[in-house]
Amino acid sequence: MSERPERIEREMFEIRSRMAPDVRDLKQHTSPKVIGEQVKRTARQRVRDAVNRLKSNLRSRQQALVDSARRQVDSAREAGRKRDPSAFTDAVKSDPKPLVLLAVALAVTLLMARKVTNGKD
Repeated sequence: MSERPERIEREMFEIRSRMAPDVRDLKQHTSPKVIGEQVKRTARQRVRDAVNRLKSNLRSRQQALVDSARRQVDSAREAGRKRDPSAFTDAVKSDPKPLVLLAVALAVTLLMARKVTNGKD
């Protein structure tokens, strides 16, 4: 019976000695400084990912707008050659963004030109 408590104490000592590195490691990983750094890294990575997705989305939208504008220019040329505006009107109806942007840019340019010339009179 006296051997039993000694054996139990020895086993407990062995268990504690095996757990000591794990407990120290756990303390290191749960320190506020380490958690703060991990949160910073995660936040930075998420912001980088969001910005990259946004850039990719903008690039694809720009490309789609350029492609649409090219189709409309080609349709306008074809309408001029054939003297039939139906191809151009169909292209504008299917995607009016390039023509709307052109109209807005033209309006802004005319307003700025008017402002400049009124200042010189």
